[in-house]
Amino acid sequence: QYLDREIKKRTASVNTKSSPLFIIINGLQKFKKLRYDEDLAYSFDSSAKDSNPAMILNEIITEGPALGIHIIVSIDNYNNIGRSLSRKALSEFEMRVLFQMSANDSAALIDSTQAGSIGMHKALFYNEQTGVIETFRPYSLPPMSWIEDISRTNS
Repeated sequence: QYLDREIKKRTASVNTKSSPLFIIINGLQKFKKLRYDEDLAYSFDSSAKDSNPAMILNEIITEGPALGIHIIVSIDNYNNIGRSLSRKALSEFEMRVLFQMSANDSAALIDSTQAGSIGMHKALFYNEQTGVIETFRPYSLPPMSWIEDISRTNS
């Protein structure tokens, strides 16, 4: 509900500069209430859409960047992307990180089979706007204390 109110507030005050808001969802496939359902999206009336978490998430993904609300999402495999996100929402993710996967899944996500042959302990960074694909070696998550310090300094 907070995020829905924040979107409405930012939409109403277009001239006001709001600080960026980042939402991180680790393992989106685990949250069944956030799964977008194309059939249900057309059957909801506007009042039901306002209280449906999946519809709110879809709105944040599609409308949020223009309002300074950005989402970072991880999903464990290609099949769960289709179960969790609408096609429009998936197209809104301009930057993507892919780990080793099948060539077909890689081609579906970045129009290249490159993630099918990168091997263990490597990943691809894809920027749709520039068309750049970079191979890199990912690191482990930073300690929680570091994340908390960064959160405090940016508040």
